[in-house]
Amino acid sequence: MSPTYKMDWILGEDKYVDLEVRSRPAGPVVVPRAVWNLKRNIEGTIEQTGTCEVDGGRIGVLVEPQQVGAYTLEITYEIPPETRKVRVMLDVR
Repeated sequence: MSPTYKMDWILGEDKYVDLEVRSRPAGPVVVPRAVWNLKRNIEGTIEQTGTCEVDGGRIGVLVEPQQVGAYTLEITYEIPPETRKVRVMLDVR
């Protein structure tokens, strides 16, 4: 199961969601590619999609939900040979 995080949003905000990928054992991590999509609810239709800003092991996504309600931001990133996913639940009011 992918990790899930929660964030509160106010309609009209555009903010960054930032992730830092760490390695076990400790060492440098390089993420060559990451993409994202934003859905209303967890199984809803995709409202927005794009390529993440990546700097080494840091991943950034600028998100602006368009309606009040629950959203799921899903980030898919690669650390070859693996592909991993993270979900962030957004509560937009």
